[in-house]
Amino acid sequence: MEKATENPNSKTQPPPSHQMDADDDDENVKQLKECSSLYLALQDCLVDSNRDWKSCQKHVQALKACHERRTKK
Repeated sequence: MEKATENPNSKTQPPPSHQMDADDDDENVKQLKECSSLYLALQDCLVDSNRDWKSCQKHVQALKACHERRTKK
């Protein structure tokens, strides 16, 4: 029996879109510093909820609170 060759069109799955955002050269995310993970979680929530801001209010409020703590320092 001949060994099956790998399908050239089959590729490994790319990483989730936000997985490496904080490490990339995206200065906007880097400026968030300790709040960047909250920002990325909010983005994921918005993607999962089809951009429904009402269902992501927990994430919005967490990001807002983090930002307020940063600006008070």
